[in-house]
Amino acid sequence: MAVKSVFIFLTLLLISATGIGQEKQTYSLPEAIDQVLRNNPEVLTAERAIESAKGRKLQSYSPEQPDLAFSWEGIPSGQSLRRAEESIITLSQNLEFPYKLFLKKGISEREVDITVDNLNRSKALVSARVKKAYYRVNYQQKSVETLEFTLGLLRQFQEATLFKYQSGDLPYFEVIRAKVEIAKTQNELLEAKKELVSAKSELNTLLGKRGSEELELKDELAYVPFEKSKEQSVQELTRKNRTLKIAQLSKERDKKNLKLAQSSFIPDLQLQGGYFGLSGKKFQPSFGVAFTLPLWWWDPKGKIQENKANLRISQIRQEAVERIVQTEIVRVYDVVGTSQEQVLLFERTLLKEVDEELKAGINSYQYNQIDALGLLDIYRTNKTTKTEYYKALYNYLSALADLEVAGETSE
Repeated sequence: MAVKSVFIFLTLLLISATGIGQEKQTYSLPEAIDQVLRNNPEVLTAERAIESAKGRKLQSYSPEQPDLAFSWEGIPSGQSLRRAEESIITLSQNLEFPYKLFLKKGISEREVDITVDNLNRSKALVSARVKKAYYRVNYQQKSVETLEFTLGLLRQFQEATLFKYQSGDLPYFEVIRAKVEIAKTQNELLEAKKELVSAKSELNTLLGKRGSEELELKDELAYVPFEKSKEQSVQELTRKNRTLKIAQLSKERDKKNLKLAQSSFIPDLQLQGGYFGLSGKKFQPSFGVAFTLPLWWWDPKGKIQENKANLRISQIRQEAVERIVQTEIVRVYDVVGTSQEQVLLFERTLLKEVDEELKAGINSYQYNQIDALGLLDIYRTNKTTKTEYYKALYNYLSALADLEVAGETSE
């Protein structure tokens, strides 16, 4: 009896553990985006890049480390350092011209700004990918539900045709036709389920989970009107575009780099202070001032030439990025508009019409007002309309996600 109780306990424990292991995680779209942004390698790398840039900023305007030197001169052969004729202690500090430090600080600040905008760009691109993956799972789930609903209708249709055949009202070929249509729909359902598994695997990967893990979505596909004009969209999205901001900041940085190169001709300062002592006498303080001499002109001239070229490259790149960004915004805006028209076509007319036709067709078939082939056509049309509606809605929402990051690049 005790052995049996232990066996039952272990069985229940195993079932409980299995149930816990297979528990589905449920996500709303904002929750999915939040989790991905907290774990995505691109975002985490961009965050570390900001810390690195801030570290370089601290270094940029720090003076060089001072030099402390000790020297003993005129030491008799075989004697100690105390017998030296001269003893010198010197502390020297190189100081860059303040304007150079100011420029270096400005350059490093632009570098920090670039990394911040790069992080914002990475977050926007990753969020758009999550949205599209989330919508894809939704779309595939709706496709599966539509095919399962159609399959249920076809099985009812098969029973009706079999009953009519047995009553002598239909040839057996109509029964075969119903079976073939069921088999065809089952194949479509299998393909839709495969696509659903693939879509969930893609979303799981973004979430940092194993592709095979089960998940459920809180939010369903829903039409959200987009009413902004093309001019308004181009203006807003161009102003917000992070890639364009990075190009502008890069040009500002290269301007400061050119000014820094041009300041290479300005001498830097060196201060020296210490003590000087002759043998057997007290140390006396000493002080010195030195300046760098930019005699080798080809080094600063080469820096100026290099940075002029870099600035021109940045200007060309900014102009090109601005054109590309605005062109891409217009292109995606047009896709959003076309997709929205398609969704509205289904919602305003087609969905209602095919549902009414389906009800009327089933009723007409029961009273022998239409034949089996006519009803099958109605089933197919209903299935195709629902599937194409969800596809149109998925395309529209995906286009909206693309519009949010139109012109953004991951470079």
